[in-house]
Amino acid sequence: MIRFLIDFPGGTYHATPWGHHVNEGLVEWPPSPWRILRALLATGYTKLGWQEVPDEMRRLIETLAECEPTYHLPPATTGHTRHYMPVRGWKNGLPKTSMLIDAFVRPSGPLVIDWPVELDSLPRNPLEELLNRLGYLGRAESRIKARLASDNEDLPEFLVSTRRMEPDDEPVRLLAPVSVQSYLAWQRSSPQAPKDLLAALHIDTKTLQNEKWNSPPGTRELVYWRPAKALAHVFALREADGVGADFNDTALFALSTDKKRDVLPLMERALPTMALFRRALLSRIGDEQQLGSCPELTGKDHEGRPLRSKHQHAHFIPLSLDSQNPKRIDHVLVFAPMGFGPVAERALRSLRKTWAKGMADIAVTLVGIGKRDTFRTVGGEAVPELGSGTTWVSQTPFVPPRFLKAHGKDSIEGQVRAELEHRGFPGLVSPPMIALPIDESETGRRARWFRRFAKTRQGNGGTPPAGPLHLSLTLVRAVEGPICLGWGCHFGLGLFVPVANEEVTPL
Repeated sequence: MIRFLIDFPGGTYHATPWGHHVNEGLVEWPPSPWRILRALLATGYTKLGWQEVPDEMRRLIETLAECEPTYHLPPATTGHTRHYMPVRGWKNGLPKTSMLIDAFVRPSGPLVIDWPVELDSLPRNPLEELLNRLGYLGRAESRIKARLASDNEDLPEFLVSTRRMEPDDEPVRLLAPVSVQSYLAWQRSSPQAPKDLLAALHIDTKTLQNEKWNSPPGTRELVYWRPAKALAHVFALREADGVGADFNDTALFALSTDKKRDVLPLMERALPTMALFRRALLSRIGDEQQLGSCPELTGKDHEGRPLRSKHQHAHFIPLSLDSQNPKRIDHVLVFAPMGFGPVAERALRSLRKTWAKGMADIAVTLVGIGKRDTFRTVGGEAVPELGSGTTWVSQTPFVPPRFLKAHGKDSIEGQVRAELEHRGFPGLVSPPMIALPIDESETGRRARWFRRFAKTRQGNGGTPPAGPLHLSLTLVRAVEGPICLGWGCHFGLGLFVPVANEEVTPL
């Protein structure tokens, strides 16, 4: 058996899986056999001065191409950074930029790869020299140190192979070369293909595009099974065994599209967009039985009945953290006061895309899962919806949950007080203030904008009993956000932000 040991002195590994756009935020972990063999060939040309592949190395590469290696992964977390690259043109008096997501894995130790072939029959010294000269794997940010390892070295914790070991293992599709014999048989019917497997491993992106190949010639897709705990996310504090105060209650997602579809959903489409986001998330859970074990996302118990603990399940909160596009939804915060259980966390970690009306698929990148306090700032900027204070104003329209009456419990004041009480917030100092649409102030303009908000969602979402309102609430003491009240509050409506941050007295 040949064993590679790869360490990451830079602390991160960056590589986009084949067939995915970089802004989907996915990372090829573990590295595919196809990527590894191409890296060895490139190192021979750039570091060892090859003019052509030596015969002994040709034999080595062709032998490894026939293998299905197994991987031993260290515990790792994921994360990403956002880069706004300048492009030609101006918008609103500012240079145009194009957002690029750089997703990465942060391994806690070395990666070990086992190739089921005996080294005795293959050249050891040239292979060892290639590995020692290998400077990076994936994108150039992924600096590595690689070497041959012995059989008696300690192995990392998680085994990844083409055999499923546990029910909650996650499938990972990796690109691998075919065998020499398989390639030659296929090449006879495809004369435009490279002459042999080694030539196919040399092919570049320009040639693939010119020949209109949808995948590199001479490759196959292998399905590996990665343990669910092998790839956690930044801010994850512990693996949840149930739901409660000790468990993570917040997840933050970034939304993005590629260059050809660079428009994100409008904030006024918050209600249907968040409903579709929830539908995409629930589709990651599985069958009805599993849905019944995830009340924090469904809002229902195992028998399909609404939870008695009102509003403790997930709120899907639309965020606009890009100051240059304040009316576009670029992040989604999922906040469940009751906490996330293991089924919910697996669903949150596996979500990759969502949809919006009239738009193509929207890529979803998990920024992190953790406690609410972890996300009060993102990228050094405060998240207003998670601020604190005594005076709060509408960020999205408040829609009364019942038909309005002039006085009593169904008045605006009565309904707002009831909504606050149901969530454990303190009472009001004075009745809610309502901004009139005829007002020409900034608040009045926002109130007019609220009238454009969608007030229905796909499916059996119903119609609200009253129109949208812009409110200002003053509470008897300071509280922490998020504050989501009224009809549609679990899907982005009735969201408030503090007027000014104040010292918070815990509830």
